[in-house]
Amino acid sequence: MRGPTEKKYSSILILFFALMIALRMGFTSDREPGPPTSAQRVTGEFHTYAEVLAACSPDGRWLAFEYNELNDPDFPRVGIMRLGHGSLAWHPILKGKPGRHLYVGDLSWSPDSRWLALITNYPDGAKDPWLGFNAQLVKVNVDTGEVVRLTNFSPNTLSGPTTVWLRSGSIVFTGDDENIYSVPEKGGDVRKLIDVPKDKCGGVTNTFAVSPDEQRITLVKNSGDDSQTTECNALWVGDLKTKGLRRLPTTGLHPLNPFWLDEDTVLFSGINNEGGKWLPTGIYRISLGTGEVVPTLEGAYISPFVCDSGKTLYFAWGPSARTEKPAKDARPAFNDSGFHIWRIPLRDVLQRANDGKHPEASKPKQ
Repeated sequence: MRGPTEKKYSSILILFFALMIALRMGFTSDREPGPPTSAQRVTGEFHTYAEVLAACSPDGRWLAFEYNELNDPDFPRVGIMRLGHGSLAWHPILKGKPGRHLYVGDLSWSPDSRWLALITNYPDGAKDPWLGFNAQLVKVNVDTGEVVRLTNFSPNTLSGPTTVWLRSGSIVFTGDDENIYSVPEKGGDVRKLIDVPKDKCGGVTNTFAVSPDEQRITLVKNSGDDSQTTECNALWVGDLKTKGLRRLPTTGLHPLNPFWLDEDTVLFSGINNEGGKWLPTGIYRISLGTGEVVPTLEGAYISPFVCDSGKTLYFAWGPSARTEKPAKDARPAFNDSGFHIWRIPLRDVLQRANDGKHPEASKPKQ
């Protein structure tokens, strides 16, 4: 357990803090070209400043994603929408009580597409987002809205920022001690899967993904301080049977949001974190056999997820993610464009990347 005086929410909010830093520094301009011309915008609401981490249901009927509200930016929420109907409409999977701060995040789909696994402090939320936090791992029925609690964490236990629902009937998550655990999909005893070392890269365990055959896991760690930046610019690949863990360097990029494209290839968001920056530079793929890192979609793109049996790449892109410099102790004033979810045929991206070309970008809106 973390002590009460230690900084809270370090792992469950690290991705959204990263996005806020990137937005504050203004990594794009008003006239930056948009996504490739063959890409299609999926989400269309403007009352949020970040829509990221899209995940399609296994049956292809649903899309879920995390987002932040402008009026409550510190905690993520989860939105859900039907695919294939030509509509951009979506709705929150859970709604909080008035005046309370609701955390809903770290989503993954059940193999039958009927449930979403989430980490949340629903239904009570928090009166103060920085004082006291009581989140549990739950599953939510996407048709009925039924919420089933799966864990019994003590107050101020931190977990996240990822869950993975396995076909074998368990849900994988990051524990309060940064190690990897699982819990049965019907609830029950928590079991440790992987010990995550803390000697050379002692920060929090960030996003992770499980291989298609459910035998391996790849995870990201954040540096504990500036001296660990180089060591933490890597993916860790763990064997769920032997518990072994190896480091795979990502050539000067800090990875986030890994996604297994196949048994040998992992996609990830590349972040430039030199000199205290945290700037998205694109989506990359790495060979687990050779260690080669290849740019796949260069630009302000994050959170890759492949759907439709490998046919479609979903990602988040921010068209004009800029802010004015805030006054001392003030929250930065975000514009209303932010990050939104897009999709593109994966073959278009891979073909261009293999040819050494960038997909043709659309023109910015005037």
